[in-house]
Amino acid sequence: MDDNYDVIVVGGGAGGVAAAIRAAQRGGKVAVVEESHLGGLCMNSGCVPFGHMMVASRFLGDMGLAKEMGIVCSDVVLDVPTLLNRQNDLIHFMRQGVKTLLNKRKITLVTGRGRLGGAGRVEVNGKTLRAGAIILAAGARWLKPEFEGGDLPQVVDSGYLLNATELPRRCLVYGGGPWSIEIAQYLHRFGSRVWLVIPEESLLQNESKTIRSRLARVLQNQGIPIISGAGDLILKKKSAGVEALMTAKDNEEALNVDLVMTTRRAAAVQGLGIDTVGLDGRAETIPVNEKMETGIPGLYAIGDLTGPEKKHYSHRASSAGLVAAENAMGGSLTLDERTIARIVFSRPQVACVGLTAKEAKAQDYEVIVGSAPLSMNTFGMMTAEMEGLVEVVAEKRYGEILGIHMIGNGACEMAGQGVLTLQQEMTLEDLARTPFPHPTLSESLAEAARDALGIPLYLP
Repeated sequence: MDDNYDVIVVGGGAGGVAAAIRAAQRGGKVAVVEESHLGGLCMNSGCVPFGHMMVASRFLGDMGLAKEMGIVCSDVVLDVPTLLNRQNDLIHFMRQGVKTLLNKRKITLVTGRGRLGGAGRVEVNGKTLRAGAIILAAGARWLKPEFEGGDLPQVVDSGYLLNATELPRRCLVYGGGPWSIEIAQYLHRFGSRVWLVIPEESLLQNESKTIRSRLARVLQNQGIPIISGAGDLILKKKSAGVEALMTAKDNEEALNVDLVMTTRRAAAVQGLGIDTVGLDGRAETIPVNEKMETGIPGLYAIGDLTGPEKKHYSHRASSAGLVAAENAMGGSLTLDERTIARIVFSRPQVACVGLTAKEAKAQDYEVIVGSAPLSMNTFGMMTAEMEGLVEVVAEKRYGEILGIHMIGNGACEMAGQGVLTLQQEMTLEDLARTPFPHPTLSESLAEAARDALGIPLYLP
């Protein structure tokens, strides 16, 4: 095997695969180094399996609405092993699909753990591969919790659910990010008693206050208690399960649970050998510019390696992969972080893109905000979207749209429309005049824009 390439990609996840394929499409000789399964964290143990679980959870959540519509389902059986079997078959099929795509484009797959061995070199399995450009796409790793008792066997990461044929009777889910919310809701729907414990003051701390407060209200109404601002968490082993002690809003809280699940992740920088090219091997992330360049000639980094956990989305990684690959092959592309949607596959779903009103004001914009409740939308009325909302944030003088924030059971699909709105630099007038199809939830995008302009059609 010739060990010289135009581009070597270290990591075969969402970002790495996209980068490798695009570099090959540009005529490059490409290799992908992957130590485990193709597809990375998202496909194998992240957004795909948990998205699949949330689809199953959604069916259970729809039963109340079905009953209102005259459809009564009795003798419902929750068969977790069957769910996991389908899930594993789906993931295996996707892995094989990725491998076929790489083979079709004559991309060399090298199985093993890759690390930099100096400029233009990647060491793997005792061999040295060389390339004009290297794209680091090693993804993220789970973080062991730092609270007292975090090393108890009852403390697990979300990977536990990938093989658990029986779910815990009582579970504390620690963290206020997207995966924690999804896992808490899935477990609750499948019969577990769940507490969502977060060290921050609210779920999705950096998102629109309107959206996150509505989501918190829904979860609590569904029967999932949220303990926010939780500090000084201590776990103590009991004869059955563990006792969780914490302070929250100056109160002492004590919970007895069978399992504690944590979801925190961090960039998998360690072991990549970035110090061999002059980068800080102790850094928590790898800094890059909008071209995905690290500052070292010919070295790029993408995806979860380049940002904190709140930016760990596979669509961000794949978009960055395309940018890095184009630039590695002589192009000059940039990634616009404003257009990366932030989504939660909960029920209701949450999707946000661009700036919140608070962030826009902090950047000295004069801000106007418009909103349209989905309870006032025709299709929203049909589907009982009582907490659904579309919120549009814009700059007042010219009407340029700065952010779109949504909650509702179609929000993640509508997120793409929000991305296009920002990518095309649309104004409130543009969005207000867009003829969305009827009856759909997407009509509320136009209504929210009209509300910001002071000319709503269907709001009281």
